Amino acid sequence: MNYSIDRIANTVGHYDAYIKKDLKDLKFEMKLISTNTEKNLHNKIYNKDANLLIRDIECDILYLDPPYNSRQYSDAYHLLENLSLWQKPEVFGVAKKFDRSKIKSEYCKVNASILFDDLIQNAKCKYILLSYNNMGNNGNGRSNAKISDEQIMKSLSKRGKVKIFEQDYKEFNTGKEKRNDNNILYNVNIRIAS
Repeated sequence: MNYSIDRIANTVGHYDAYIKKDLKDLKFEMKLISTNTEKNLHNKIYNKDANLLIRDIECDILYLDPPYNSRQYSDAYHLLENLSLWQKPEVFGVAKKFDRSKIKSEYCKVNASILFDDLIQNAKCKYILLSYNNMGNNGNGRSNAKISDEQIMKSLSKRGKVKIFEQDYKEFNTGKEKRNDNNILYNVNIRIAS
């Protein structure tokens, strides 16, 4: 679905603002991604709060990629949410957004570290892989991480041995901000042996 929508979106992958250009010449066609169901017989998809779901599932490897900062995912991906649920809520404002208050993530708020610890401590798995971006103080207040490196390490260390893999990478930037020191930007993949 995302691939189909990106063909007529004003910004690939994000839907944070209303398209002001005329779209009459663009054809929207919903195409499903081809999947090999014979190789994916045991896959399951859930639509549930992760902190509730974690109590009901078991796995060998748990991959986590929670929101990093106060920027709500629902603000950028609200269109995908509506299409997947096949809803057409009332929209308002210049950006033509709907009321997203019921789908805001608590991971983007001040209690994010408490939620993260709850998630980690209730996970029934052998390994946890975590991807988390902490810009330190390089961004504006909304871009700074809600869970500190120390809080992440404290939660994960309760579960077992923590191993950190860091890799320098070129930061994605819309060109509005100039940051030269990207060496403190990293993704953290943490493997916990329990």
